[in-house]
Amino acid sequence: MPNVRRFSLLICFAALFAVGRVASADSNPMNVLLILVDDLKPAIGCYGDQHAKTPNIDAFAARGMRFDRAYCNQAVCAPSRFTLMLGSHSTSTGLYGLGSKLRESIPDAVTLPQHFAKHGGYRTESLGKVFHIGHGNEGDPESFSVPHFKEKVIEYVDPESTPGGKLTREEAFFTNQQLGAINSLPRGAAYESPDVADESYADGRVARETVERLRAAKKRRDSDGTPFLIAAGFARPHLPFSAPKKYWDLYDPSTLPMPEFEELPAGSPAVAGKRGGEIRNYFPVPDKSDSDQIDDDLKRTLIHGYYASTSFVDAQIGKVIAGLDELALTDNTIVVLWGDHGFHLGDLGIWTKHTNYEQANRIPILISAPGVTKPGSSTQQLAESVDIYPTLAELAGLPMPTGPQPIDGVSLVPVLKNPDARVRDHAYHAYPKNKLGRAIRTERYRLVEWAGDDPEGSIEYELYDYETDPLETRNHADAEPKIVEQLKKTLANYPQPIGRNGKRRANAISSAKIETPEIETPEIANRPLTISGRVRVQSDTGVIVAQGGKEHGYAVHLIEGRLAFDVRVNQNVRRILSEEKVPQRFDFVATLTADQLQLDVDKKTVARGQSVGLIPVQPADGLSVGQDDRTAAGDYEAPNTFVGTVTNIEVITGKVMPLAKNTKPFQSELITPWGEKVTAENAWTQYPRPQMRREQWANLNGHWDYAVTPIQQVDMPTQWTGQILVPFCLESKLGGVQRLLDADEALWYRRTFSVTPSDHRMSLNFEAVDYRCEVFVNGKSVGEHVGGNTPFTPPYSPSAPLG
Repeated sequence: MPNVRRFSLLICFAALFAVGRVASADSNPMNVLLILVDDLKPAIGCYGDQHAKTPNIDAFAARGMRFDRAYCNQAVCAPSRFTLMLGSHSTSTGLYGLGSKLRESIPDAVTLPQHFAKHGGYRTESLGKVFHIGHGNEGDPESFSVPHFKEKVIEYVDPESTPGGKLTREEAFFTNQQLGAINSLPRGAAYESPDVADESYADGRVARETVERLRAAKKRRDSDGTPFLIAAGFARPHLPFSAPKKYWDLYDPSTLPMPEFEELPAGSPAVAGKRGGEIRNYFPVPDKSDSDQIDDDLKRTLIHGYYASTSFVDAQIGKVIAGLDELALTDNTIVVLWGDHGFHLGDLGIWTKHTNYEQANRIPILISAPGVTKPGSSTQQLAESVDIYPTLAELAGLPMPTGPQPIDGVSLVPVLKNPDARVRDHAYHAYPKNKLGRAIRTERYRLVEWAGDDPEGSIEYELYDYETDPLETRNHADAEPKIVEQLKKTLANYPQPIGRNGKRRANAISSAKIETPEIETPEIANRPLTISGRVRVQSDTGVIVAQGGKEHGYAVHLIEGRLAFDVRVNQNVRRILSEEKVPQRFDFVATLTADQLQLDVDKKTVARGQSVGLIPVQPADGLSVGQDDRTAAGDYEAPNTFVGTVTNIEVITGKVMPLAKNTKPFQSELITPWGEKVTAENAWTQYPRPQMRREQWANLNGHWDYAVTPIQQVDMPTQWTGQILVPFCLESKLGGVQRLLDADEALWYRRTFSVTPSDHRMSLNFEAVDYRCEVFVNGKSVGEHVGGNTPFTPPYSPSAPLG
């Protein structure tokens, strides 16, 4: 018997447009390599820095896509890494500090590596600085399959860099020693340049071990198919600038760029600025108690040290990429290079990070996704650290993350496919001081709002215009009130932040934020209803949308995090309720017909039940969003206020007296001249047309099973009505359906076929597609198309990659 594989091909044609679905996981999943670099700003050759010597990062950038407008979500090590691993803003989790402990705040959080292990069977490993360890923090061992390969962040080889070999302040911080007596400890050197091998420092050892882990992962993959996710974290260019002499020798310090503007922005709030800080824990920088400033010679040496440290880490990254190539893993491994935040090198008179200014927050993000990214591409799409989690999930064909932590990131996959695509129009970041600064960064502007916990307290704003004032020399907020108001509206779309005490700000909104244009109360008496919208949840109870009251009406609302749909007729309420809690962000559709109630969340049916019937009269109470502002339409006490954001509410009503379906054969003649002669028996020999006969293509025209369902149905039909003769139109006497679809219907049709396995990928092609359609292979969506009598080829068939 020949070796064949059987495939079930299912197509859904619909009369309304539906948003595309994420592709399912391939039978040969991609591996993932994360390269995380501490304090790395885009002072890199591929980002246009003519001084930087970074040949390995530049070569890696040439393999994939460079994000030119990427930003961290908080410019400090531990919180920035939490945003990466959780996909959540620090303002959504309250994880603001170096000592913030993930599992104390969100015990059941599902981190990026946990998501890959759970949904893709990945073996997950971490080396070097991945989560922040130090300042009382122990990282997150639960995130990985095997114990973490821990290495130093603060490290010296030259004995003169530490006073008599004693424990220094920053060493104590990063090893969780003597945390209550830091200022009594001596300071270590800010830089050193001994003539030693790369592996004398942690980053050299992390690179070596990462290559060994890749080698072992390759063997496992070849033997049992286990995919891997490996996160390799590098410490430099974090202080101290400890790097072998050969990397310092790459630079003539007299040619390196010095800060152009060293004052705080004119008119900026005092809370926004920074002086001193982390760098004062290193000599010969003046100590915290010393009012002396950093002189020009020391500035130049520190800048030299930063560039030397960047070249050092570049060499280590080059070793890891070379190892990936040597092991023939390049073509099936997604690689991401990410800097946890930027770094001030004396600009604005600031050193290191811990601000909301540009140099502290702009980061490099480089992504190589084989088969997706175009080599050497770049994009101006604004991107955030939180976007990497959902992006990798989609690239790997895994379900999109849903928490339980809030998921604030968006997938960048559309941009990876097309650099001109856009998935967001701004970036968001924050930094806490005695007030919390929350920022919106657009292509041109940055707005920062500084607000405290006191609802009666003052709020201060900063506005920077990077087109006219790229060095942030002054605050433009007073001069540009219209821009401030516009960006304040963007900022207002975000939930009120969680404070360091784990509670939302005292002045948090007490009701839903409505971002839907005012909707007139629709006529719903004796009509089928489709209610839809988009929700971002801040509380697990409350009304999303309601119409009607104690006699008649409906309501979509949350009960302990589960979505409910109540319909009230003659005072009696019929309810359907989702079994699982909804994600923090979701789209919903609630459907009422004479026979059925149905709830869909993110295109998946989550509840279905028998209807109490259509609402027989027009309710006296109108439509309300975010609360039920009169009498209760559902089984709860009004107003049952919802806390969160509600957008895109739409209520579609059906016909009062639906027309009966036309089940008689359509009587018009076919357009083709031979239409009267062709029959169902000879149609297969008469059709296809000659131009559809192609070498190495099998024609799938012929009889297919079909079923007609409500357009909201997302699950495959379990019963099939009959057979449709493809490719004849639905209403023709040969088509099989023999009637047109109504606007609220969808047509599904399927065919099973077999192919012989080979070295080639299977491709599907559809000619002259007139409807909006979605294609499934073996039950998994592989693509969508909006018609116009045009051909359509799904991008790939993940369930049937070969044959």
